[in-house]
Amino acid sequence: MANRPTGEGTMNTLVGNGTTIEGSLNVPSSIRIDGKIVGQITCSETLLVGKTGLIEASVRVKNATVGGKVQGDITAQETVILEGKSTLVGDVTTKKLIIEEGAVFNGTCRMSEEARSEPAPARQPASTGAREQPQGEAGGQETAARSEAGV
Repeated sequence: MANRPTGEGTMNTLVGNGTTIEGSLNVPSSIRIDGKIVGQITCSETLLVGKTGLIEASVRVKNATVGGKVQGDITAQETVILEGKSTLVGDVTTKKLIIEEGAVFNGTCRMSEEARSEPAPARQPASTGAREQPQGEAGGQETAARSEAGV
């Protein structure tokens, strides 16, 4: 198990299992989510997503620990932890990313000191699958083989 960021704030906000909140949440300390949040979350300390938690939102926090599911981008000043059975579909901008065995992460990650205040860049379109081969590899050898065969 990875070391958990302790955060300096008190965990004084809880969204319980079965609860759904739509809109913007601004939390001046830490929050635990076992229910569902749709919209935006801003948290000055630690966001903890429990195993039953589901977030469909953009998230800005100091630290995040995900045990449930997040669909949306996370921007964290310090650390993002994806626990063993968690799922994150979205981009991460953070100083430190920890992905435990069994976690699913589909997105991009940007990690650096500068990344703490800048959003992740837009995703690039997927490649067509065609691969360029530098001269001297198979492409160059095939040309040489054709000239020897008189082709």
